[in-house]
Amino acid sequence: MIGAEPGRSFPSSQLEQRLAALSDARLTWLIALVLFALSAWPLLLVDLPPLQDLPNHVATAHIIAHPDLYPQYTFNGLFKSNALLTLWFTVLGGHGLFGAARAFVALVLAVNAIALPVFVLHFAGRRGLVTAALFLWPLVHSFSIVMGFLNFAFAFALSLILLAVLDGQRERPTVGRGVGVAAIGCLIWYAHPFPLMVIGALVALHAVTRASWRDRIAAAVALFPPLVPAALLSLLAARQHLVKAERATTMAAGTFAYLNPWEIAAHLWTDVSGALTRWGAVTIVPALLLLGFAWKQRRAARPFFSPLAMALLAIAYVALPEMMSNWHYLNCRLVPFLWAGLLLRLPDRLPRPAAIGLAACALGFSAVTGVDYVRLDRDRAAFTAGIEAVPARATLLPLLFKRSKTSDFNASLTHAWGYYTVARDTSAPLVFGVERSYPITYREFPPRSLIPPALDRFADSASTPAKVCKLLRQFPSDAACAVMWRELWSSFWSEAEPRFSHVLTWAMPEEARPIIPPRYRRVFAAGDLEIYARAD
Repeated sequence: MIGAEPGRSFPSSQLEQRLAALSDARLTWLIALVLFALSAWPLLLVDLPPLQDLPNHVATAHIIAHPDLYPQYTFNGLFKSNALLTLWFTVLGGHGLFGAARAFVALVLAVNAIALPVFVLHFAGRRGLVTAALFLWPLVHSFSIVMGFLNFAFAFALSLILLAVLDGQRERPTVGRGVGVAAIGCLIWYAHPFPLMVIGALVALHAVTRASWRDRIAAAVALFPPLVPAALLSLLAARQHLVKAERATTMAAGTFAYLNPWEIAAHLWTDVSGALTRWGAVTIVPALLLLGFAWKQRRAARPFFSPLAMALLAIAYVALPEMMSNWHYLNCRLVPFLWAGLLLRLPDRLPRPAAIGLAACALGFSAVTGVDYVRLDRDRAAFTAGIEAVPARATLLPLLFKRSKTSDFNASLTHAWGYYTVARDTSAPLVFGVERSYPITYREFPPRSLIPPALDRFADSASTPAKVCKLLRQFPSDAACAVMWRELWSSFWSEAEPRFSHVLTWAMPEEARPIIPPRYRRVFAAGDLEIYARAD
């Protein structure tokens, strides 16, 4: 892992000698164990890790387990893509949803910790693995974990293993390996279809770029048939997501949002980094060093990750929208694959200062992550301090004027209302229930302004008259903005007030207080949290 300056040689260190004595399998397991330990130990500090979407998934599992309490939703079954977490909760959630959620996070971290060194060992060899080990840790406790994209994170890890198996099938096709490819592909589909689509594109590119038609046909015959079952299932999943149920259209359903040039560059780091706060931003160090070292070997030939494949992945990342059809972070899901391709282009040895610095960054990031878990759990405790003030079965409307308190790289409180749903069986107006590809959907859809994604950002985006004018893309006088602000909230409350017996507000600015209808009276207040009850 550490090396000398070019042109000079030094005796191998004792650590290098011990690593050299290990077999490939033991070295891989050792690196995986270290990666898992660095990323998973903070799970011991909290009941539920502060991952942005995780409370929503827990609330969804609670609704599925209590259909009599939530007749407004229908369960879409377990035979569907993006359902692995739902299956996990169905099997293990009866012993406690929080414990099951924490165990699933640990499982996802473990699969990534194993898959990454297996992938690098197969495609870059032993010496490449020893170097890459210092760059793997941001991809274990990654941005996908921080955001709560657990199904995607699991599928990404499996896709790396699948690529290694496919490479073996490419070199020496066998029926047994083909069956294994089909099985892993279907499991990836069950977890999340996006990594499977990336694999399909990489395999297709590999086949069409062979030197002769004979080689192209041979590659297609060896690689494509085992992927057919998963491909057909992926087409089914795409249809489920893109074909909207009746009245399921929202403001975001037909919207395409693109990143600006600065965001495109920044997301190459942030969409891999698993930092929760700015204190964990040390992940920028391996990001920059990885680009620098890999650039020197950018023309290195690697199966499925040729220079052309890397270029096309980068082009697709720039060209695809960030949000399409209620699917956020669409193009950003390509970034982990770009990092994976760069990991295969590292030198066999690193300069000693770089190796020591990367090791120190890994240890520091692990420690900071533990501190951030505790810090963000305090935010969660502040948000849920009013649980006892909310009656059981209340229809609770969360209005979050800020979606985080101390987190910087995720909005950790966006779905903290889920704690109220689990503890008090309250309503869940922000639950993921719009798309047919979700675990649950509404039986009868409420007004567009009262379902996510319109509702989950409404309070934040319309908290002040100036923000309303920006939201409506109109810029009249301040007085006109104030009028539009009052009219927007009046229209909102005409739909919301009859439906919700209680209102939860978080970080409501003083100038926004007039928006609360007089029929609601405050029954709890602590810090940024306020809870209102309707007079009747």
